[in-house]
Amino acid sequence: MSVVRDVTGLVVGGALGKASAVAVRRIAPGSSTRLLTLALVPVALVYPVARRSATGSGGAVVREAGGVLAMAAVVAAARRTTRPELVTAAGWLAHAGFDAVHDPGHGSRLPDWYPAFCAGYDAGVAADLLRRY
Repeated sequence: MSVVRDVTGLVVGGALGKASAVAVRRIAPGSSTRLLTLALVPVALVYPVARRSATGSGGAVVREAGGVLAMAAVVAAARRTTRPELVTAAGWLAHAGFDAVHDPGHGSRLPDWYPAFCAGYDAGVAADLLRRY
């Protein structure tokens, strides 16, 4: 693990996440929260899709499946609330937390820098969603 690599990933990911959310808001101003909410499931699918094999990966597969289910639950909750921005921001922050603690192990095709970058990206999107509060 490299602290410089991880901090760089967090910063670059955060800037790109914020920029992406701003772009979505500008392109689809009436639907941006809904689009950012729906994006939570594909974002969570990155880890299991990048897996070489489900065998021999310990609890990583279970954690990744749980992450996908958790993001699906956030999508469902965001549809039922009067504050979808807050629920969606919480989902992005939860995924950032997942990135920060999840060890995909040797069975992942993802590069070592990816979890920190993704955590930063997720936090950048959440920051944009919370911009009104």
